[in-house]
Amino acid sequence: MGPLPPFQVTVDSKGWSCVPDLRLLLARHGPMLALRLADELRVCLVPRLWYVLDNTEHYQRHPEALLSDPFSDARDQAPDPQALVQWEWARLELGLPLLKLYWAGDALHESFLPKEVDAEVVERFERFGRALEERLLAADPELEPALPLIGGALDTAALAAAMSRYRPLILTLADGEDGPPLGRLLDLCAVPCRRVAEEQTQALRAQLLPQLARCGALELCWAGLRLAAVHLVAPRAFFPPPGAEHETALDAVPTDREDVWQDASAFWYPLP
Repeated sequence: MGPLPPFQVTVDSKGWSCVPDLRLLLARHGPMLALRLADELRVCLVPRLWYVLDNTEHYQRHPEALLSDPFSDARDQAPDPQALVQWEWARLELGLPLLKLYWAGDALHESFLPKEVDAEVVERFERFGRALEERLLAADPELEPALPLIGGALDTAALAAAMSRYRPLILTLADGEDGPPLGRLLDLCAVPCRRVAEEQTQALRAQLLPQLARCGALELCWAGLRLAAVHLVAPRAFFPPPGAEHETALDAVPTDREDVWQDASAFWYPLP
């Protein structure tokens, strides 16, 4: 993992937290979108971005190897090699805290999170990610070789679940009527993801669109960036069972009561 500043907290008055999918972060205009959104939202980046940036040269030469997974197709927006260069520059030359971006790392001391986020969020993120990966492989064991490619989507969903009490919004790429690739992945993990009718999203759009307009995100949509918002509802992640916050990977196999993804669902709609 590349060098990151030490763990810090900060204070702000922004209302929404946002977890961008790795597909979106590495798309054309993805870095600019994240930087612009940070003026209006608490933008939290997933650790998988650092793993990619640690291998920038390889992925610049072989961008098809980055996100060419079973959940993408010809309609999906391909990763942009230039986005890797922009993220590397932002991380090493500018510094992400200066850019008002947050991130979850491999440990709390490698993370930079908003003040209101509790200290257990990184542990929950890792535990929720392992549970989601187990669901995926239980549904299709042949996907195990593709895990390095689809790990960014798993990271995105796991971090959003770990931050459930802070009402995070997932932003991802919208491609076609079948929904975003992230939604297709969640469906296979037995976390149904369905499209919400436009008339049911009017109140949310009334909140989000002014923020997207103020920070200049709408201009990037006009430039060809196709966005989708995903709302994850994971009630067992919101109220974890007693003692779950302090479990380790060596603990016994979780019971149904401890399955944070049981009863979880997701809902998406295109933006703007």
